[in-house]
Amino acid sequence: MKILILGAGQVGSTLAKYLCADSANDLTIIDQKEDKLTILQRHLDIKTVVGHGAYPSVLEKAGIKTMDTVISVMKSDESNMVACRMAYTLYNVETKIARIRTTEYLHRPELFSHSAIPIDFLIRPENLITDYIKGIIDQPGASEVFEFENGLVQLIETRAYIGTPIVNRPIRELQHHLPDAKVRIFCLYRNGKVLLVNSDTVIREGDHVYFIAKKKYIPKVLKEFRRVDRGYQKIFIAGGGNIGFSVAKLLEKTHNIRLIELDEERARELADQLNHTLVLQGSASDEELLLEEGIENTDLFLALTDSDEVNVIVSILAKRLGAHKTIALIKRDVYASLAEQSDEVDMIVSPDQITVSDILSHLRKGDMMKVHSLQHGKAEAIEIVVHGDENSSKVVGRRIKDLELPEGVVIGAVVRDSDLLMTSKKLVIEQGDHVLIMLTDVKKIHQVESLFSEND
Repeated sequence: MKILILGAGQVGSTLAKYLCADSANDLTIIDQKEDKLTILQRHLDIKTVVGHGAYPSVLEKAGIKTMDTVISVMKSDESNMVACRMAYTLYNVETKIARIRTTEYLHRPELFSHSAIPIDFLIRPENLITDYIKGIIDQPGASEVFEFENGLVQLIETRAYIGTPIVNRPIRELQHHLPDAKVRIFCLYRNGKVLLVNSDTVIREGDHVYFIAKKKYIPKVLKEFRRVDRGYQKIFIAGGGNIGFSVAKLLEKTHNIRLIELDEERARELADQLNHTLVLQGSASDEELLLEEGIENTDLFLALTDSDEVNVIVSILAKRLGAHKTIALIKRDVYASLAEQSDEVDMIVSPDQITVSDILSHLRKGDMMKVHSLQHGKAEAIEIVVHGDENSSKVVGRRIKDLELPEGVVIGAVVRDSDLLMTSKKLVIEQGDHVLIMLTDVKKIHQVESLFSEND
């Protein structure tokens, strides 16, 4: 696939790294800053063009006439919209994907049509990140939460701790402990290496376990791996930007929310827009202020400022002052590594990985409802809808044991008519099934696409 990325910022650069892992992709990226492109070229096999991504002359220099897909992730929403308009009107590019952040535009869906601004898929980072954080809050004890089939089913990542029911026991005992809960362990990571599991695999302390179950059973399953976390009722948010505001707005009716914002004018705006949130003007690194506001009684501290450095520092401070759990929003790998090495930062939220996952769901072939990037892009969990019949499909009417699945690819479950079916060798795939798949090697994606594609 020939793909043109407009913008080599954090999202554009991360996306380029993900897409370059697939040798079938021919990638070109445009940015106004030559130094950013130079850095990317040192590490990736890509073409680069210096210039503004909404200018026809620059787009033509990048070879837009031959592109299958344009992904516009420049800083300006307006530039992204103009670029997609150019791609459609002047060059008839088949697929246009754009990041749009401004609420004024998003509240006018009629804008995004072929007769107006022809964007095929809108990427709304703040919405994606807010929903992701909401998922973690709803499932205390989960390190990552990914939804399938409109939230009916969730893929959960959690860490196994000694002294819990399943640690040092084989996986098959899960069914004895939880006879009413349909649960399947996809895989686990031990010492940074993936392990494909079977019923005899023994869970060890420190294992990072990925399991799938219906949403309503998740709390019971989590108890098998770790001490039960108390619910997050008192929540402290550092940073009143778009994400901090969105999270506060979503949670304020059901949780006790405190939000601290450094900018005085922005703090006033937030106070006017939030009805049930206590808005504080000040620095999240102000130890005295945190203590005055009862940081020691905080269930969850969310560091959501625009600065990775600040988010790491204030998370550590909040934890040392008594906050039960901390989550930091971190974009850059260097700060993610620092946070992972710190016991005071319990979880990291990567906005780039969340955004890239959404983009990938629109790039994959076949009817893929969801794509979730895991383990910094090394693995993926996907939801794919099965189409066709026994004549036109390689999977319809066939048992799972008869499917030619590539090594490192696991079918974990099937959702059929809102019912979660755990896979067995005898399970027969039917038309309309939502198949939940884990790829521990993302290079196998094309084999999966081919297997589930409908024959012409």
